[in-house]
Amino acid sequence: MLKINQLLNRFKNLTNNEKIKKQLIIEILVKNKIPSNIKQISIIKNILFIKTQPIIKTEFLFKKNEILNQIKQISGLENISEIK
Repeated sequence: MLKINQLLNRFKNLTNNEKIKKQLIIEILVKNKIPSNIKQISIIKNILFIKTQPIIKTEFLFKKNEILNQIKQISGLENISEIK
């Protein structure tokens, strides 16, 4: 029989993958001069949600298409279809 640790090790990196994806998105946002942190970003059903202040959200909406194109070029994030 397998020990519980061996079974749980399969799921150990699942949350790390989400953190890596969010960190890549943050790098793109910083590159486009939009301040954000990992707590403000969530990915649900191929939609990227950014929870931030209205003034930053407005700046983000001006660059939305450009940012979405940059995100789609990253392996593992190409399935994101919308940003809200």
